[in-house]
Amino acid sequence: MRMRTSKASRRSFLRVGCAGAAGLSLPLGLKSLLAVETEKRRADAVLFINLAGGPSHLETLDMKPAGPVDTKGSFDHLQTKIPGLIVSEYMPKYAARADRYALVRGISHSAGDHPQGQQYLATGNRPAPALQSPAIGSIVSREYSGDGEIPPFVAIPDCDWHAGYMGDAYAPFKTNATPRKGEPFKVRGITLPEGLTVTKVRRRNQLLRDLDGRFAESKNNRNLTGALKSLGEQAESMILSSRTRDAFDVSKELESIQSLFADNELGQGLLLATRLIGFGAPFVTITHKGWDTHLDNFTGHKKLVPAFDHGLDAAVSALQQKGLLERTLVVAMGEFGRTPKINKDRGRDHFPRNNFCVMTGAGIPGGQLIGGSDASGSGPDDKTHIKPDEIAATLLHAMGIDHHKEYYTNTGRPVILVPNGRILESVFR
Repeated sequence: MRMRTSKASRRSFLRVGCAGAAGLSLPLGLKSLLAVETEKRRADAVLFINLAGGPSHLETLDMKPAGPVDTKGSFDHLQTKIPGLIVSEYMPKYAARADRYALVRGISHSAGDHPQGQQYLATGNRPAPALQSPAIGSIVSREYSGDGEIPPFVAIPDCDWHAGYMGDAYAPFKTNATPRKGEPFKVRGITLPEGLTVTKVRRRNQLLRDLDGRFAESKNNRNLTGALKSLGEQAESMILSSRTRDAFDVSKELESIQSLFADNELGQGLLLATRLIGFGAPFVTITHKGWDTHLDNFTGHKKLVPAFDHGLDAAVSALQQKGLLERTLVVAMGEFGRTPKINKDRGRDHFPRNNFCVMTGAGIPGGQLIGGSDASGSGPDDKTHIKPDEIAATLLHAMGIDHHKEYYTNTGRPVILVPNGRILESVFR
């Protein structure tokens, strides 16, 4: 997979040429230098809170208490610090600190099932059978691969996002679990099993390399062979690194940081996420499941919304205390919203026509309301034209990556990262 960009400046090429002539190496490679040169980089990392299943906008951040009778839920609302913005009664922390967030509302698309909605959310490209687009985390992993000790794209505990045409070498590193408060956190591929020493690992890996050498010239599925080699090298680097093990050991966090987070999966997962960002991970996503509330939407959201409210506030506060918030973009959203009309089971169904996204950090001015929806929450208002393409383009822009950058697939097909996206300039104001 190759990259081509059409926006490199003459100064970029001069700088690269001089570095090459002097025999100097470029840690991030030519691709990263050109990316940062093309777009001003606002963030060094992204923390993406994926509200998987589709949260109801009407029970969270886009309430319509004056809407039609058959759409009203049972939740009361709170007035926030932002005039005209009300939120769910179960989001008191957001209400008290709404002035530090940018809230994008009226996001609309037409991918109404979970797999398609998640892929659209992950990539900024409407899913198509002919091409598997890479997740934003995979793009960031490709552009900022790091030192090999800290995975560049971490999913806590897992996710359905993938690297698409970029190849498995840029797939997310899945922890497959979240920490439990007061217990050692063991991550497969990083934590050394009892009785296994670093010396034994080195011996085993050398034996594996000797065996792999016999198949080095094989012409069978070279892309897969290359990905396995890359992943193997990364795994060795991580398992032999005490720094990697420290990064995943949340028990080493200051008590003042640990105390911010609730003793539940989302809270402890976010504690780990903020620690990994502190160790240099450029993209971390945490999946908070359970939002697919076709049945008894209100009982479900009564449990889910407070956990989200507490977790978001804790993560932002922790990053701020660590001095990382100004260089970390925090994003929270799901793949779609839920139907304004309540179904016969007191639930709400999939509704891609109206969704929201919360952003903060990375120098984003707080207290912003961007976009909007109509009086019933049935879709965007007449002035709002925001799709997941715009969210993806904005995230890449914050990381200094041109969303119109062009890559080639392994078949030689040229592909633009997010061809239909546009940057939401108003977010950065």
